[in-house]
Amino acid sequence: MLKRITTIVFTAVLLTSSANLWALEKIHFDFEGNPGGWGIPDWAFYQSDHVARSTEVSSEEFSTGENSLKVMCEFPGDVWRAVLVELGRDIDLSEYTTISAEVFLPKNAPRSLMQARLIITAGDGWHFIEMREAVPLKPGKWTKIEAKLEKEYVEGEPSDWKGRNPEKRLYNNIDKVKKIAVRVEYNAAPPTQTGKKYEGPIYIDNIVIE
Repeated sequence: MLKRITTIVFTAVLLTSSANLWALEKIHFDFEGNPGGWGIPDWAFYQSDHVARSTEVSSEEFSTGENSLKVMCEFPGDVWRAVLVELGRDIDLSEYTTISAEVFLPKNAPRSLMQARLIITAGDGWHFIEMREAVPLKPGKWTKIEAKLEKEYVEGEPSDWKGRNPEKRLYNNIDKVKKIAVRVEYNAAPPTQTGKKYEGPIYIDNIVIE
């Protein structure tokens, strides 16, 4: 009888541990071998303010593994422009707490005005929810972009995401994510903020949801 009880307890502990491991398993895109569904959306090719031209898996630069997603772009330097790559997939992220990505600028890229942010499209209304604060990028270095996946409204606590309408906020749509995107912005705005033209690659790697 004691042996049977011990077996039942051990099995229960094992099942509980397995469930916890499954719940905490991270979603990871490291671009080893293929893009994993990430790419430039069709609409971006028809928008004058989006300047990504092509993507491919590349071993030229990487933050983990041996590859990253290389995005070729054309920034004019005298007006705001952006590069956006996204993953279109229905995902319930209600059990996850953070999302992050890493972005690399080559050494010959502009030394100021370039930044990146994460964007989530979610909910039945396909709400476009931007990360509130963009993260400055530095040429020759990998920069980590990270945000919390908020589950509820906490009064007085700042949000990592934009949005005034509660129905369109991330915490009310976290279980119905439609797309995840990384956007690199050249925040040029004449006449006070202008930079040099940049035509070349940007590298994205190690996108993690955990």
